[in-house]
Amino acid sequence: MLKRLLNPPFIHAEVNQLGKNLYKIILGVCFFVTLTYILAMIFQRQFSTRYMSMIVVTYLVSFITVFLLQKGYAKISAYFYIIGLLFFILMFAVTGGGIQGHGIQFLPILALFAGLTIGRKQIWIFGIFLSMCSFSLLIARHYDLLIVKEPIKNSDFISWVYSTTCIFLLCFIEYMSVGSLNKALAEAKEELILRKKSEEKYRQIFDSFQDVYYQTDMEGKILLITPSIKDHTGFDASEIIGKNVTDFYFDPQKREMFLPEIQLNGKVQNYEIDFKTKYGKVIRAIISSKILYDESGTPKTIEGTIHDITLWKNAEEMLKLKNEKLTEVAFLQSHIVRRPVANVLGILHLINKDNPADPMNLALIPKLEQVSKDLDDVIKQIVEKTNEIDGMN
Repeated sequence: MLKRLLNPPFIHAEVNQLGKNLYKIILGVCFFVTLTYILAMIFQRQFSTRYMSMIVVTYLVSFITVFLLQKGYAKISAYFYIIGLLFFILMFAVTGGGIQGHGIQFLPILALFAGLTIGRKQIWIFGIFLSMCSFSLLIARHYDLLIVKEPIKNSDFISWVYSTTCIFLLCFIEYMSVGSLNKALAEAKEELILRKKSEEKYRQIFDSFQDVYYQTDMEGKILLITPSIKDHTGFDASEIIGKNVTDFYFDPQKREMFLPEIQLNGKVQNYEIDFKTKYGKVIRAIISSKILYDESGTPKTIEGTIHDITLWKNAEEMLKLKNEKLTEVAFLQSHIVRRPVANVLGILHLINKDNPADPMNLALIPKLEQVSKDLDDVIKQIVEKTNEIDGMN
């Protein structure tokens, strides 16, 4: 239970850091106040009750603040502790002679403490408020409103104790503020290193991207494109960025067909398009794109990838052409060749094999020669088609 009380849990990192700072300050204040007033009680026993009350009030405010920290209310705890200490200082100033009373020396330290916990912007307002609080003690003394009109005198030793306590409290809080600053600087430096590494890693991935990644505004102006565009089109990225994407369309009308689809669906998948290269050639590609929106939901940019399918398309067309040639060969083999072969078989059937001298046989020989010639022509066509197919490999 004690461990949980002294080390309250926090959900958010920034609240956790504020809670840790506040907790350290509470420990420091309790230590220095206890030490100061114990010494004061030893040398000014007549004010022992007063000094003991100051210690009790300090610890009461500190324990309530730690309890609030345990609940996770770091910001509220800081305000409560500052107001509690201010009430503590003013209460004992009013009962100890006003502006010269016990504990009033701690008032400037409260401003430094507030700056470390509630923030730089609020410190000036709080500083003015502290000044007005101390000024109110002068007004109270002027109009005889103080409970104790004459200040409770301190011995030289007690005055030294008070001044030393203030010095060490200032050093302690300053040490904490410098420590927090150094930690913040170290974290910022580490974050900068990590960011540079992340940017370098991103740049390596960006530069080594095989496909083309791009970003354009809604009018088509190219904002970003990967260096891989040079491998596909011959253009450097610097030659493309800032220009309109339609300048590189082989058919600009394709852009007019692309825009309605992506505006309707917010994205487009595998949209086929042809691009011009730097050397006048055409590359065939598919693009997949989507619209990026700003915080208000307004379309801001279009990003996507371009995948070069020129080789694949050429191979597809070559395969299609081969299939057409093979279909022609199959047709020649299954239909054209069959006719002269059938004619040959028919002529052979008419030949009188029992009487080779039959005059009919002589009449069939020219027809057999013609049919053989027709068959030879078909075979030549098949060979030519076959050679064409082999030449496509």
